[in-house]
Amino acid sequence: MMKRIAALLLAMLMPVTPLQAQDGDAENIVVTASRISRPGLTGIGMPEPRPVIGIRRQADSALRNVEITSDSLDDGMRRREVRAMLLDAIDRAGRQGFSIVTGRFTVTEVTRANWQELFPDLARGSASDYSDDDESWQEVEEDEDEDNYYDDEEDTPKPFFEDDGSETILRIMVKTRLTGTIDEAERKIGAFVKSIPEDGRAQMKQKGEMALTIIKPEQYRDEIYGLIAEGARHAASFYGAEYGLDVTGLDNKVEWEQVSDTELFVFVRYGFTVDK
Repeated sequence: MMKRIAALLLAMLMPVTPLQAQDGDAENIVVTASRISRPGLTGIGMPEPRPVIGIRRQADSALRNVEITSDSLDDGMRRREVRAMLLDAIDRAGRQGFSIVTGRFTVTEVTRANWQELFPDLARGSASDYSDDDESWQEVEEDEDEDNYYDDEEDTPKPFFEDDGSETILRIMVKTRLTGTIDEAERKIGAFVKSIPEDGRAQMKQKGEMALTIIKPEQYRDEIYGLIAEGARHAASFYGAEYGLDVTGLDNKVEWEQVSDTELFVFVRYGFTVDK
């Protein structure tokens, strides 16, 4: 029997639709060590064992959650103080090589041009600007994507902005390029946060652990395909010419997991069999 090898006809595979890029941030996707990072996955659970074949690479950036808070008595003053610290942080970040970002699964850079659109409730003057029927400023935005900023007890995503009548809180992230160790990135971000002067009773504090980002993981698909093809051909070489090779799963999504403080493993959940 002639040897049968299922060709990897990449051009004929069903296309995988990438996540929407936001504000030119090229699918800058948050990766946390405590949660498997897969498009469309919700909730917590043990990740499936990852395949053997894939790409191990350094993450693109490091992130730290921060909160800007104010407990001034006047609600309008609280918002003004938080806004002032946010705009100061945006300006300083641009000069010092950092980015202020927001988002859950995919992050967007916060700028002077878009902050009011990203945080409309903060842009409003005070709680009195809301009607009795408008409680959106207290609600969590519905989002099926995985969040990198969860409530410690209930494991539900915290809102980016909230005001309970005594304290105003804005939750954002500081991002820096990952060029060394995670400890170096943590020190850099920590120094940046401390460099932002308080405004009235507004303060900026770091929260939670460091996280990583990967930019446009779909770009690694062809490289992963090549590694899978090489591995499959190598496995088939141990059998006779009467055996064939079937490769499956190449139309699955590109996935990624954190495997060290700074590295990610990027892969596609493939499968192959060798049979007669």
